Amino acid sequence: MSYESCFDKLPVLETPNLILRQITDCEVDGRDSLEFINDYSVYRYWGVYDEEKDTNGRHRPKKKIKLDYHFNATMKEFRAGRELTWLMELKDSHKVIGEIVLYDFRLKKQADIGYRISKQFWGKGYAPEAGQAMLKVAFEGMDLSRLQIRCFTENHGSVRVAQKLGFTQEGMIKQGAIVNVMTDYYIFGLLKEEYDKRPISDRVVKVFY
Repeated sequence: MSYESCFDKLPVLETPNLILRQITDCEVDGRDSLEFINDYSVYRYWGVYDEEKDTNGRHRPKKKIKLDYHFNATMKEFRAGRELTWLMELKDSHKVIGEIVLYDFRLKKQADIGYRISKQFWGKGYAPEAGQAMLKVAFEGMDLSRLQIRCFTENHGSVRVAQKLGFTQEGMIKQGAIVNVMTDYYIFGLLKEEYDKRPISDRVVKVFY
């Protein structure tokens, strides 16, 4: 695995409870993806909706209804070499419950991690589990030097995920930009040298191609 090969063919990853894979244009992937894309409790922290400027909900993003919407949007960013997105599929039921993304690559040495999961699957440890797989890909496969997570200050669930992954809170940005929103957010960072000090047992993820 290398930086370039991940953009040629996204590797399939296996964790204890999840298969992390690329989205397909099948109806099931489209239907499951629309569940977390259209959920206000999820997208309110994704940087596409400015809650501070809209307290009555009238200007929330319109629901996506086309089953191929997320496939087309995701593959556009992948083919352009801007984002690597893995769907989170439960191994036991094959239900797609969310996604995890490496994005905002800089100098082929730094990237951000983003994640979103359907609300009914919150609090079950799936985001940290998928995040551990991202650490392996980014640091061992792509040879990145730094990963970071930016999250709204009020997004307590995302903060807990960053902490569980061993990221260090490096500061708080006041009214900074996350996608299309100006907001207060925390920035968490993790360096490859810190990751390399972890026990090998903490890094067990099966990688397929």
